[in-house]
Amino acid sequence: MESVRLFVSVELPEEVKRELGKLGDRLRSNGLETLKWVAPENIHITLKFLGYVQPGIIKDIILEINKASSAFGPFDIGLKGLGVFPALSRPQVLWVGLSGEVGRLQILAGQLEEKLMGLGFAAEKRRFIPHLTLARVRPGMLPGELQALAEVVSRTGFNFTYPVKVNCVNLMQSRLAAEGAVYTRLHQAKLKLKPV
Repeated sequence: MESVRLFVSVELPEEVKRELGKLGDRLRSNGLETLKWVAPENIHITLKFLGYVQPGIIKDIILEINKASSAFGPFDIGLKGLGVFPALSRPQVLWVGLSGEVGRLQILAGQLEEKLMGLGFAAEKRRFIPHLTLARVRPGMLPGELQALAEVVSRTGFNFTYPVKVNCVNLMQSRLAAEGAVYTRLHQAKLKLKPV
């Protein structure tokens, strides 16, 4: 059977995606149109990228996601700040930062990581930094374009006060296509632990 490309994520409300689309439009009009932009409807918080997986293990993945999610109740995050990975001097990824109960999001990601390692998925080499990817630097971008990106990021503030309720975790399939990635939700695990 053909393998499928999977990741675990938190999805965003439509209102938030619309606001991120407006931010992208504003940044493109400030000279960043050459970046490879993520379609607003595809922007999400990646908790764990699984890569290509044999379909036979999907049931086990879902079981582990359910176990990790069951230990959490819903919580709120917000969107704040604009930045790049790994640094302004050599940007590769343009992102929006998160605020609010980000610590709980990090703990949730750690629990998912631990559970999925039991199925043979490798631990992440980098520390989990919660963010939303807006765009990526295209190969071959000129130094002047990269400098313009750094300047725009340095002078652009972003603070969206709409609260984002994190109340579920999704197992998503990603199909790569010429026009961009197409995402399909395979499973949704609710965060429903009641506060004591």
